[in-house]
Amino acid sequence: MQDEHDHFPEDPSNDSQGSMVNPYEVGRDTAPPTDPSGIPTVPTTLPDPTSVASAATRPRTWTVVAIPLVSLATFFITSSVMVAIAFLVVHGTVDRKLLGDPEAMKAVSGSRIGLILLVVVPQLALVLPSVLAALVSPVGFAKRLSLVRGHWPIWAWIAAAAATPLVGWVSSIVVGSLMEESENLRMMSDIFRGHGANGFLIPLALLIGATPAICEELLFRGYVQTRLVRARGPLRGILVSSLLFAAFHMDWVHVVAVFPLGLYLGFVAWRSGSLLPAMLGHFVNNAISVFAVVLSPEDPSIEPSAEMVTFLLTVISAGLLGAALTLTASVRFAGPKEVASAPSDPLGPA
Repeated sequence: MQDEHDHFPEDPSNDSQGSMVNPYEVGRDTAPPTDPSGIPTVPTTLPDPTSVASAATRPRTWTVVAIPLVSLATFFITSSVMVAIAFLVVHGTVDRKLLGDPEAMKAVSGSRIGLILLVVVPQLALVLPSVLAALVSPVGFAKRLSLVRGHWPIWAWIAAAAATPLVGWVSSIVVGSLMEESENLRMMSDIFRGHGANGFLIPLALLIGATPAICEELLFRGYVQTRLVRARGPLRGILVSSLLFAAFHMDWVHVVAVFPLGLYLGFVAWRSGSLLPAMLGHFVNNAISVFAVVLSPEDPSIEPSAEMVTFLLTVISAGLLGAALTLTASVRFAGPKEVASAPSDPLGPA
């Protein structure tokens, strides 16, 4: 005969039909399970996982402010060091007068080794803090930076990448009609043309394409946006990360021009569930931009060559098709609904 002290209430996670009862649904559409005395056996105020997370369960967001600040500091420090090293390599000396000479700087940027020192190394310094923070995150390195497969098919990745130069081109036209090209952008165009004329066009396109596509995307869309979207929602997450991305370019005209590009890449990363298609799009945009600058005449009053016209028509056609397919993919392959962290989820320092 069973003693009354050996009696336990039935497992509340199972109903009489053997089906599972979601404890997060308790208190909304169903009555909570109770013991024989009528006392609920599970809490009736558990958070709804489909609602905005409470302050206690949201992932921490202070790191998405701290890490970009640290990244910016490492970028500026490394850039200063690399400028000195590049001057030493190209000119054989470093002094204040030489550093202030624009022609001396142009000679450094026109050197292949100088360009690599000025572009690649500071970008690596920029991304290093976010990579280190992601490595110690309990979420896991790949998941923290959204370096996952996502839920878009590969053709959607290619489509999104094909549409990216069109976004950048339209933005540049609009900004160019309202604002005069800055001296920094003119100097950058001259540097690209110089390297292109010296047989360095393809390596230059790969360098300018791949380096920011990896480093900037890991920081702004991978580290910052991934956390902000989960904590504050996609609208604020994409907007804030895009503002930071644009502000990093510092040149005012460039800042305004790349902001729409940041919004688009942020949308692609969020909707696809992966940083990888945004990386691909960033790479394609930068590489195409290098080719466009080198192929276009330096004097805007000169008619573009037949090769340039063909190139632009190809980019525009691919961009329009890519935009249509990207929109299709964003609707058809929306992915699982984002669920807020449960209280037991490790939020971690990063």
